[in-house]
Amino acid sequence: MKTNRTVTRHRAGRSCGGVLLGVLLAMGVLWGTVADAAPEGPPADEGRVVERAARAYLEAEVRRDFEAVWAILAPSSVYCETHDFQAYRAEADRSPVRIERFKILRVADIRQNHDPRRFPKVERFADVEVDLVLLDTDTGTRTEINYRFTFIREGGRWYKG
Repeated sequence: MKTNRTVTRHRAGRSCGGVLLGVLLAMGVLWGTVADAAPEGPPADEGRVVERAARAYLEAEVRRDFEAVWAILAPSSVYCETHDFQAYRAEADRSPVRIERFKILRVADIRQNHDPRRFPKVERFADVEVDLVLLDTDTGTRTEINYRFTFIREGGRWYKG
């Protein structure tokens, strides 16, 4: 009697496996059809391009290379529209807070600009999660924080937003 139960279970399992395989194959065909019809997302290497822009920005901040930082700021940002380089430079010189070290953790949520009226020059947005070590030169205090920077793509180029 035990043998019959084992054989019966085995046959039922094989039958369920066949049904499961059929369902998975059907889902694969449907998924392929849906994926072909779905709007295309960002190219696979776009995350690496965003990460390179973030790294260039953060390395310039660490070196205190003000010209390089300014060049990576988005031209259409409110900050760049309301400040010139000299005003930015004066603020940066006065600030006691410096980025001493950083570690980029991930590029997340690369997305289209869904509000072109508000951001007419922006093509895409991306978030870059970073661990930072900040140094306050007035007190000598170092603070470790996790921060999420926004980067934007304008004219095919990624900038810090």
